[in-house]
Amino acid sequence: MPGQAARTRAGVSAVRAAQIAIVSAAVPALLLTWPAGAASAAPARAVARTAADTERFHLTSDDASSSRQHLLAAGVLNAKGYALAGDFAGSRGVSVLVFRHGRLHLVTKATSTSESVPNAASCKFTEVFEGSYVIHGSAGRYRHATGSGSYVSRIYGKLKKTRSGGCGSRLASFWQSTRTLGSLHE
Repeated sequence: MPGQAARTRAGVSAVRAAQIAIVSAAVPALLLTWPAGAASAAPARAVARTAADTERFHLTSDDASSSRQHLLAAGVLNAKGYALAGDFAGSRGVSVLVFRHGRLHLVTKATSTSESVPNAASCKFTEVFEGSYVIHGSAGRYRHATGSGSYVSRIYGKLKKTRSGGCGSRLASFWQSTRTLGSLHE
């Protein structure tokens, strides 16, 4: 059975390489959902929301190497824009939400994460991040804006197959969707 042991070790090495590739490829897209410091976000349930101050953000991307995501806001702020991932020191995550009339800072804190190992047959994997966030105004019309709430970020990916039929380390497809629900006060 020495041949089988070598194949098993090679399979484990391929899975480890695929896991490293997933993390490396998904880091720019994950930056938006990276955990933030404990003092940076209030629990979503502690915020009393009314219909007048409810806000939803939906961020999407199909490019794991880009730090820019499509952004749609609905509620207090009804606008389209884009999100820029950046300023990630330690465990604190801050992204900039850019709209025509101003910018907001989105500070995230992940409280729950789950990742799947790529399926050996399909090479598909998923990652889910859930947590809380706070909004701080940055520039323009929204420079004094504040808010908080909860978010869920889902990543769906597929690795390219190798010639031997296993999962490679390069992405064949990628999709990320982050949805928030919370309050916004301008």
